[in-house]
Amino acid sequence: MQLGLRLWELVNRNSPTLALRQAAMPFMEDIQQVLNQNVNLAVLDGWDALFVERLSRRGSVANRAKVAGRMPIHITSAGLALMAYQDKAVQAEYLDQFSDPAGQVTRDTVRALISETAHQGFAQLAGVVDPGTWGIAVPILDGRLRAVAALGVVVPLQEVRLQALVPVLQTAARGIARGLNDPNT
Repeated sequence: MQLGLRLWELVNRNSPTLALRQAAMPFMEDIQQVLNQNVNLAVLDGWDALFVERLSRRGSVANRAKVAGRMPIHITSAGLALMAYQDKAVQAEYLDQFSDPAGQVTRDTVRALISETAHQGFAQLAGVVDPGTWGIAVPILDGRLRAVAALGVVVPLQEVRLQALVPVLQTAARGIARGLNDPNT
């Protein structure tokens, strides 16, 4: 038991995601307070979106993203937001190796989703993981305009208000990015 706790302590103390979580939490809490729905934070790890934080409430819609859980890039708005803001070489490598085990999504479909996300500045997927939900995510960008993380929400299909949600997420993402770049935080 002691070794497990000590290992957890050391990993968290030295984790690059700690600064990300600390910068993101106030923004995530505000968004969750207003929406009363799921808010999540993910980073790219290999060809998966790795969820480093998630806030939800009783009564919010189903959200399969779990803290420390992974989901393939192509089925999550967070994954698409992360991949759309990577170097072209990383995107090409991802697309070259892409295959959908379920056989429902093609490489060209994923290429189009990544392109659409980069063009719009946000990713959206309706009913992919759960039929009654809509995932919307924006990238958190570094100084080179590469995604270091993605901030997303999962809301009921009938509550989607892209014109209201996207600017809120983008503003929060810029605030998180500033927090990551501020040496005093």
